[in-house]
Amino acid sequence: MAYRPLQEEFRQIPPVTKLYTCGCIVTTIAVQLEIVSPFQLYFNPDLIFKQFQIWRLATTFLYFGNFGFHFFFNVLFTYRYCRLLEEGSFRGRTADFFVMFLFGGTLTIVSFYIDYFLELKICGSLTTGAVFQSMEIVAR
Repeated sequence: MAYRPLQEEFRQIPPVTKLYTCGCIVTTIAVQLEIVSPFQLYFNPDLIFKQFQIWRLATTFLYFGNFGFHFFFNVLFTYRYCRLLEEGSFRGRTADFFVMFLFGGTLTIVSFYIDYFLELKICGSLTTGAVFQSMEIVAR
């Protein structure tokens, strides 16, 4: 059958890469089918703190926008680089890759909170650089 190699390729994708890429695709499909609204997914500190909508901490990293070239290339590059990292620098250390993934997301959210609460307009770009530097150190 023609789809057999596709199934084999899917089985060979490392677990964290598979989970994250599929999560991004499923989230976008759910928005396209109007099962959920993009307004239920975006990062909003007021709704997280006041209404305890803590899923927004994760869904902000899963939704890349509507289907199109932008979405396709975001998913493609995410898949490619996650797979390269998981099979290269983190070969045989899936838990370490997952922790690095969580660490990067946590630092990104913390950098937003620093910018949000201190109202520093330059903080976003400074802390984004710090996030990537920290992730590089953790990857070693």
